[in-house]
Amino acid sequence: MKTINKFFKYITYFFITAMSLSATLKLIFNLIQAKDHLLSEILTIVIYLTIICILSMLIYFNHPKISKILENNNLRKSIYAVCLCILLIWQVIMITNLTTFVGWDPQQTLLSLVARPKMGGWLHEYLSYDPNNLALYYLFAFIQKFCHIFHIPFSMFIINYFNMFIIDLSLILLCWAIRVLTNKISALIGFVTIILLFGFSPWIIVTYTDTLSLLPVSFEILAFALLIKRKSYIAALLLGIAGSLSYFVKPSSAIYYIAAIIVLILTICFDKSFIRRKLLLITVTVLSTIIVSCSLQLFNTHQTMYPIDSHLATSPTQYLMMGAQGNGGYSLEDVLSNINDPDKQSLPRKNINEYLNRIQKMGIFGYPKFLANKFYQTNSDGSFGWGTEGGPDFINQNTRPYSDDFGGLLRRFYWPLGDLAYIFFTIAQMSWILITILLVLSFKKIERLTLLTKNWLYLTIIGANVFLLLFEAGRSRFLIQFLPVYIIPLTIVVTAILYPQNTKLTSN
Repeated sequence: MKTINKFFKYITYFFITAMSLSATLKLIFNLIQAKDHLLSEILTIVIYLTIICILSMLIYFNHPKISKILENNNLRKSIYAVCLCILLIWQVIMITNLTTFVGWDPQQTLLSLVARPKMGGWLHEYLSYDPNNLALYYLFAFIQKFCHIFHIPFSMFIINYFNMFIIDLSLILLCWAIRVLTNKISALIGFVTIILLFGFSPWIIVTYTDTLSLLPVSFEILAFALLIKRKSYIAALLLGIAGSLSYFVKPSSAIYYIAAIIVLILTICFDKSFIRRKLLLITVTVLSTIIVSCSLQLFNTHQTMYPIDSHLATSPTQYLMMGAQGNGGYSLEDVLSNINDPDKQSLPRKNINEYLNRIQKMGIFGYPKFLANKFYQTNSDGSFGWGTEGGPDFINQNTRPYSDDFGGLLRRFYWPLGDLAYIFFTIAQMSWILITILLVLSFKKIERLTLLTKNWLYLTIIGANVFLLLFEAGRSRFLIQFLPVYIIPLTIVVTAILYPQNTKLTSN
């Protein structure tokens, strides 16, 4: 088992190091391409680095005080409360001032609910062709019903408040999972780290499966943490349910679940103790997954909100096919070829053949070069692809003025076309570089975790990167669903910096 652990560790280390290099190169390329605001970007970087240096010095010279604060239960609770209040206030400010109409898939899904009769062509059967966004559709339908019951106007503001609730609940569940896997001090540091990494992100105004997937994923991680900690059948049941929900909301986010099942099976193969109980736990997990997945499929088939024509469904292999063209991103041409193909049953074979043909055309040297570029495009952007999806239709940036008041200033800073947006992108990029460097430094600290936890972390990161290399990706938006698995080692290394005497991560 230790040999497998080393194998997983080295591959993970390779991916994390490549991610850090990609983030650094992205910043360099941004500076090279900068024109009118090059000096402003450089000044932003200098100010950012100065702040980091000052904070580092304060931490270094105040370790005893920081340790006392972290060890005090009442102070920890106060920090939780203050951070949560700051987060909620800022999120409300962002939703109030930044909310606008969103383009691309979120728009098509929302229009499928409120204006389907007016949608022409293949968009009229949008969810029949591609049921991946059914979970998003159900959420929109629930919010619409909620607004009707409480006599509230159904608007993007209300939708984004629900998105805020989902994101924040995800952060709390993930923090709980970190508490189970490590201890109370690491959980607090993890909570603050999570808030700084994604809590203030403008993605709160884009309600889509990227952010929605954080909830079942965090639930999944918590269930797995409880399973390996307590070895209870309830935790196994919850893990199975969470795995099904993750796949339903965003299929790629089920990688967490798949990695968990694999490491549990490996544990049985290499550790014969309590083998009967381990087998029963895995059986409960898998059976609950099957039952919930079948129930969801049955519901999708028979619900009348949006009748699904299963004969129109395209094959998931189209994402494999489009993952081998351009930058490995979305291809409308590939989508339309699947939609217009009358022989839907043969699509899996056709898509795989086209995928193999594209790889063959790239050649022995061309395909690795393609994968390297795709990896860079997927992992380099610290804003997580903010403003790239849908091009100019990412969000409607003409509905609200870029005024000089506070709201206008926020829009100038956050909206992709704002004249101050380059400052946001520079700060986000610097933060992503810092995070990836800390992730590289986390590998020695991760050794304090249990072997089962380490293998799950490694395998999840490997699975995420392999999936994004093979299937549709090419934009850093796809990283959002995998942020939780990176937050865990990030929390561990930050804990080691702030509280170095915390040599034992796990707690009773």
